[in-house]
Amino acid sequence: MRSKEIAGLAGVSIRTLRHYHQIGLLPEPPRQNNGYRVYSVSHLIRLLRIGQLTALGFSLSQIPAFLDGRAEMSEDSLDALLEGLTRQIELLERQRRTVAALRDGKGPPDMAPEFAASVMALEEGREPQAVRAGREQSILLSHLLNEEQCAKLARLYDELADIEHDATVRELGHRFDALGPAGDDAEISALAQDYIAHLGSWMRDFDNALSGGRNHQAAMLLWLHALENTNNQQKRLLMLINSGLASER
Repeated sequence: MRSKEIAGLAGVSIRTLRHYHQIGLLPEPPRQNNGYRVYSVSHLIRLLRIGQLTALGFSLSQIPAFLDGRAEMSEDSLDALLEGLTRQIELLERQRRTVAALRDGKGPPDMAPEFAASVMALEEGREPQAVRAGREQSILLSHLLNEEQCAKLARLYDELADIEHDATVRELGHRFDALGPAGDDAEISALAQDYIAHLGSWMRDFDNALSGGRNHQAAMLLWLHALENTNNQQKRLLMLINSGLASER
């Protein structure tokens, strides 16, 4: 068999075939007088075995030991493969949901589908900067949290967008957006108290969902993002809310 033929049978490219030769994974076959390589069935079988092992997730550096009988698939190596495949499946499932949401017109491509419907519902009537900040926060959350954690936060966002809280949330959001240089301490303090009175329980649930481990990093990044996207009066409000919630714990 020539290079093109064996590559076609094994489902690899000529470039991949040459790479396997370069790293010693596939022995070089003899050449004819005209310089062309001539592959045997044993070369094809080895190439198919390489393909099977790479499809399972083994790296090219691990494969020679398996091919030559110098290593066996240990429970630890299989556990590592299962973990890697699980992560890939989670990523593909998230991509599938994103594409499905785009098809159904439920959100922009860079927003996690778990949050899209509720976050977009909460955007109505908000200032452009608040809309942008909310979407950016959803991107941070979808990247830093696993699927189970994202589902938990998605339920919290759904609660926030529910008709029972909708009017209150919108009013608080509009008052937040309106805060500017003219806002005095009394106005900021009153708004902080209203946030805690109406949404304190929800905010505590949100904080609890982000506590511990990598979730703590997510909470810290959300806080830094909030400070980067607010004016001085809004920062003061956020700090009052944060201290008010902390004092009630």
